[in-house]
This record gives sequence, C-alpha cells and structure tokens, in this order.
Amino acid sequence: MVIRYYKPTIISILFLHSNLYASSTDCLSAPQKEEQGCSILSILEKNSPPPFEIREDLLTKEDSKKEIELKITKEIDSVEIIHENQKIVIKRNPKNSQHTCPPFCIEPMNIKGVTTVGELEVLSFIKELKKEDAKLLIDIRTSKEYKEHTIPGAINIPYTMLSNKSKYQKDVLKLLGGKIVGEKWEFKHVPTLLIFGTDEESSNASQAIKILLKFSYPNKRVLFYRAGIENWKRLGLTVY
Repeated sequence: MVIRYYKPTIISILFLHSNLYASSTDCLSAPQKEEQGCSILSILEKNSPPPFEIREDLLTKEDSKKEIELKITKEIDSVEIIHENQKIVIKRNPKNSQHTCPPFCIEPMNIKGVTTVGELEVLSFIKELKKEDAKLLIDIRTSKEYKEHTIPGAINIPYTMLSNKSKYQKDVLKLLGGKIVGEKWEFKHVPTLLIFGTDEESSNASQAIKILLKFSYPNKRVLFYRAGIENWKRLGLTVY
C-alpha cells in the first residue's frame, strides 16, 4: 500500500475548594419556550460577535465539468492498493464545490490517550450528569449551531473561545478548573469532559481537545465523541 498524499436559563460554573459545581435551573431538563441557552458565552460576554458560517453551495455547471479533488487528510491525498490484480486508488468524492480538505478532513479516531466513545457511551454519560461526580457534556460548535439543536444535557463552549487567538481562552481554562502555577497551568480537581462537534469531518472538537491537553488538562478526564451530532441525528436520537 502506498500513501500519497462556533437566556431564559443560564448555566453558572462555580468553583469551590478546587472542585467544579455546575448549577443550572432546568437547563438540563425541561425544554424552554424561548431561545435555549446553556452557552458559556452568556457567562463571559452578553454581546458576542456573530459566529462565522461556511456556505456549502451546490456544484455549478462549470464546476461539474472539471474534477474536484478532495484530500483524505491534510497529508494524505489517496491510498493505492492492489485488489484482485487491479490497482485501486482509494480517494474521496466531494459533495460540492466548497467541500475541500482542509477544512473538511477526516479526523483521527484517537487523540493522545483520550478515549473515543460512541452513542451508547454518550447516553451513559448523560445519565450520570446530575450525580456527584463533576461531568460536563460540551458542544464545541458555534453558538448559532448550538441554539438550532444540540444533544440534551449539553452546554456550549464554542471552539472559537478556546482557540489560541481568543481573548477568552484563559477565562475558559479557569472555568474548567485550571489555575496558573508559576508559568504553567495546573488542573487537579477538574470535571470529566465529553466533547463533541459536528461530525467526523469537523476538526473543532479534536482541535479543542488538543488545546486542553497542551495546557495539561488530564487526558483521562476527556472523552471524544468523534461521530458528532450529525451521526446522533442519523441514528434517530433526540435533539434539543
């Protein structure tokens, strides 16, 4: 084989004696009549800038006349294999003219010791949310996407707030239990996070996890739902 290649109800995250306590008024239970909200944006800033959007236009006639290449990952264009004496090139077919890699690359299954989970594990995690052990189900997508629909029980921490360019990065890390000791971040008594994004092509969840690990958030306290909300919906599971 040759390889070629982000109101009625506001969640308040409080810390006491280095332990996380998430208190929310019906935030994780009954649906609200108005616009839902369990976004960390409501904690840090009321007037937040609008999230960016990615348009996915259909192929134009001109586009259809030429072959559009879609990489598998940033490093891999295709994989060649001999199958029944024939050379087969495994590659991806784009959905439309905007479907390119990056940003729509296939994300890895494993991230530096973080456990990747499926839908049954997410459901088990949701059942444990209101118990004593601190757990947070985090929708890492934009605030706009979160308000349209999310997995019940999830709070919203947009990836843009955790990215290296964000002015909120340190605030988010502190809200997740981190503190600066000398020149390094320390995470001792922190919640277990289950992080999800859109789907296997969305890098926001995996990038957010990598940022947390870079700041020394313990990988044993992070779970990754790689398939994301799109697969959750494909399986017919309830969204909020």
